[in-house]
Amino acid sequence: MKTSNQTNLHCDRLYQRSIQFLRWNLPVLTWTVISLSVLKCEGTSPDPKTILVPLLVAAEPNTSANLGGNQSGSGTETPIGVGEIPASPPLLNEVTYITNPANPADDPYSTKGLLQFQKTSVSFQKPVPANTEINFYFGKNNMALNPDGTVTNAIETLKRTTSNFSGYTYLCDSDKKYKVFVVAKNEFGIATKELRIGHARKCADAPKTPAFFGDCNDHCIEATKAGDTIELTAKFNLPVQGSSLNLDIVGYSPRSLPETIAPFADLEIPIPNAGLHTIKTSFNIQNKELLCARVESTLIMGQPFQFTITNGYISIPNE
Repeated sequence: MKTSNQTNLHCDRLYQRSIQFLRWNLPVLTWTVISLSVLKCEGTSPDPKTILVPLLVAAEPNTSANLGGNQSGSGTETPIGVGEIPASPPLLNEVTYITNPANPADDPYSTKGLLQFQKTSVSFQKPVPANTEINFYFGKNNMALNPDGTVTNAIETLKRTTSNFSGYTYLCDSDKKYKVFVVAKNEFGIATKELRIGHARKCADAPKTPAFFGDCNDHCIEATKAGDTIELTAKFNLPVQGSSLNLDIVGYSPRSLPETIAPFADLEIPIPNAGLHTIKTSFNIQNKELLCARVESTLIMGQPFQFTITNGYISIPNE
């Protein structure tokens, strides 16, 4: 009798589990039956994987399949890092700037200019920490950058960080050449950029060498460059024999108070023959703190009488 009760209990448990199994897997079993019917109609034998996969997925009713990612946002995918900061020295891109005339209140004699560095003037090849220092140093040729990122002989200094740099405007003398150091520094290292720039006023349209000023069929100036030297040649083409020829050449600063850049040279001939007459001077571009030079030549002829002045501005390149 005891054995019979155990058998009935076992059968009852089996029956309940069978009912539970059918409830959990009824959609899958229905789909399997339909799939088998379709395959049978098409005359194709079913692939065991076609039956097995949905059964395995449905065997755990509290588990959802994450095929192709969970678009509801409850999946476990790790997002790709954005704006990660590398543990390496800063890498500066080229520093940009613009120039403008100074405000009239700051420039009553029209001799000043603005070197303007916008917020986007300084950028990096890779993200940097917010406390990365950005230091600007403005000076002349004697300003020097040391290996540790410090600068000597600066006229003006600006110190900011990447989190609070919003741009900067430097008031300078027009037509002068300035040296600018930009130094970026953080715990991983130092990056630097050097600029040779200035605000051009009289030098704005100064051509580079080689260049000519005047009419070389008559009276002109030729400017050429060889190495670090710019040579200025005054030329005069005399059509007939004359008397009392005086031809000179000189190079001045473009500033309002002339400063000699190329020494004065003069040619005097009491009785000049017909043909080409020349006189030369030159200057070295090294250590010249000007964007250009004003070149000038004066011609005075007695017979046939002629008085002409030829001049212009020639650009002084960075050394």
